[in-house]
Amino acid sequence: MCKSPQMEKFLNDLAKHMYGRERNSGVCVSCGSDKVKPEDFKNNLSRKEYTISYLCQECQDKVFTEPSVFENEE
Repeated sequence: MCKSPQMEKFLNDLAKHMYGRERNSGVCVSCGSDKVKPEDFKNNLSRKEYTISYLCQECQDKVFTEPSVFENEE
């Protein structure tokens, strides 16, 4: 399913605002790694997520991992 040009522009503008770079195939929008390849992902769901968020597997793991119960304790 293709996104409309307006949606693509919105998503690129949002990524640029949030991460300082536009969405670009092969580059992680968060860390900027330019070595993103389909075989780097854990599964098909992670590969599909990349086509939505342009986050590499390492960044996806950081974003989508639930915080530890003890994370806020001192």
